Amino acid sequence: MIDVKSLVRKAYYELLNGSLSFNGVNVPVSDDLKKLQDSGANIYVLLSNQTSSNLDTMQTWDSQETIVLDIVHKAARSNKQTVDNIANQIFGLILPSPGVDSLIRQTGIHINCVNVGQDEYLTLTLGQSLTMTRRLITFRQHVRQTLDNTPMPGLKKIFPIGSSDFSTATDYDNIDLAGKTFQLFFNDVGRFLDFGTEWEYKTTGGFKILLPDFDATLNIYEFYVLLS
Repeated sequence: MIDVKSLVRKAYYELLNGSLSFNGVNVPVSDDLKKLQDSGANIYVLLSNQTSSNLDTMQTWDSQETIVLDIVHKAARSNKQTVDNIANQIFGLILPSPGVDSLIRQTGIHINCVNVGQDEYLTLTLGQSLTMTRRLITFRQHVRQTLDNTPMPGLKKIFPIGSSDFSTATDYDNIDLAGKTFQLFFNDVGRFLDFGTEWEYKTTGGFKILLPDFDATLNIYEFYVLLS
């Protein structure tokens, strides 16, 4: 078992550092606040607070990880438009299309199911001549430790499935999945379901949920199919 927080932070840093700009000027990215402040930049992104929820099973080390990207604009008249501009670049880089992320692969872990959580503004007055506008965006992701020496190969596709997509209370039918190998992430409980005991493949394509009392016709659920 390893500590994954630095690897999650590194995945964001390697994707964003050097890729953000405003009016042609590079916007620095770091997890070191003093370094950013000493740089003299009036716009920067701090890789800030991180949390972790343990999702271990008897077979895997899994966790639900969050990281806050703190976009900061300091000026005599700072504004939301500036931090929104940087946020738009970040969203485009991290989540270029639904179900797909562009985070840089990290040795020893597999990051997937990346999505946006809390997103809020914070405006401050610093003395008599300076204001600060911040936008704090929380990204959530599932992390599985692979414990090998090379990055885990990427997934071919991730797509969401809701209760309305089920054909019966427990069955999801999709002929395009026939013969394919995939993992099933149950977003409501924040973990992958165990094949054979909690779900199974359908030979015609799709899957069947084996969880007790599961009924997609009565409740609202959200799954992610991760094609490998």
